[in-house]
Amino acid sequence: MKKTVLKRCPVCCDELIISKLRCENCDMEYSGNFQMPLFSNLNDEEIEFVLVFLKNEGNISKLQKETDKTYANIKNTLNDINIKLGLVKDRKDNIDMKLFTKKQETGIIKIIQEKFIECGGKSKMKMLKGEPLDIWVDPLGKGVENSGYSQLICEWHILEAIVNKANELGGTMYRGDSAAQNGAKIGSEELPLDTIDAFISLEFYGASIGNTTTRRSTYYSAILAWAGIVDNHRSKGKGGYIVVKPEFRK
Repeated sequence: MKKTVLKRCPVCCDELIISKLRCENCDMEYSGNFQMPLFSNLNDEEIEFVLVFLKNEGNISKLQKETDKTYANIKNTLNDINIKLGLVKDRKDNIDMKLFTKKQETGIIKIIQEKFIECGGKSKMKMLKGEPLDIWVDPLGKGVENSGYSQLICEWHILEAIVNKANELGGTMYRGDSAAQNGAKIGSEELPLDTIDAFISLEFYGASIGNTTTRRSTYYSAILAWAGIVDNHRSKGKGGYIVVKPEFRK
């Protein structure tokens, strides 16, 4: 039985190289410093994903059915694999803090940006479900990206608008994330207009009443909670919601 090649030294954790090759047919051996195969950078789960991706010829719909992953999860996995293979650069490593610190924003935006400045533009935020996500400043300075939904930029002005809308509603605002995820229509009983997903979809993402929408409130709410501006709560029968902290009430 062939053994799996070790990728890192079990003592110091540094990267290993291949120093000897042997032909199984003639028993000839070759010594030297040989590079590890490109895909040795990937773990077993990622290699399996690549094989499924190739089998389905890159068809995202087929991948969703076979892997039971969401579109966002598939795109995020592909991005992680491309970074490990050196095919694309990690966007988290290209952060120019000057892009937004020069704008001298005020209010909610300033508070979030100052927290990013303190942590060098990158951090982790807690989610109500699952593991914490990596978050970082979008390289163009538009807002915040995260490792859970790689196609979403949570823009500064939308984060501020959510807090302002929550304050209009008395400081509490329901997310509407479960309803959006399940295909509820904007303005329906399941997804009222005063939920975060309905509100931002209408105001900022070009949706209309009666449309379905993408679940984005999960990430916006978690960023605001990470910044210490709101408390993010699980459902208590009516759906998950945020509560603006007293010092940010108007």
